[in-house]
Amino acid sequence: MSTICPFCDSENVVKIDITERFSIPYSDDAVITHKTFRCNSCEEEGNFDHTLDRELNIAIKEANNASASKIIDELSNRGITMTYLEKALRLPFRTTARWKKGKISHSALALLRIIRSFPSLLHVADNNFSHEVVACYQLSHPFEFLAKNTSNPSISLTFDRDHIGINYTGSISSSSTPSIKQEMNWISEKC
Repeated sequence: MSTICPFCDSENVVKIDITERFSIPYSDDAVITHKTFRCNSCEEEGNFDHTLDRELNIAIKEANNASASKIIDELSNRGITMTYLEKALRLPFRTTARWKKGKISHSALALLRIIRSFPSLLHVADNNFSHEVVACYQLSHPFEFLAKNTSNPSISLTFDRDHIGINYTGSISSSSTPSIKQEMNWISEKC
């Protein structure tokens, strides 16, 4: 049975190889060559018989799994041992060893990416997500970013019995954000 073009109903359809680039966070882009269909009558391309998605998904999964090993190596180079990561997150022993070998779920990979982005969250987890540690984290980490990326800063603090209020204004710019004039307010529980 020949494949029919869903756009023009032509049977003048051939399989072709195409190469696509997929961005993999904290890893090299995945460059994947896979097959797709091309209609020689109307020049449309696509997965006309819905069989090619599986191949592409497998290739993307392999690239994602390989990125886990790179993230774990980078965390280790920053001084975060896998024993500490497992302890802080209450993971079973040798979980990160399995992850490094590519045996990792989508949710575990997302967790690794979050830890790679915000490694200080491990301290929050290691302290059992206590209210005080969470409040201190929320209060201190915006300042780290703002202190590095703000020109013309202005700050005011308000205190009452249960809250700390912070008003921080200035021109924020970093390599990842365009220069913008911004006012930011945080209200945090006692730290």
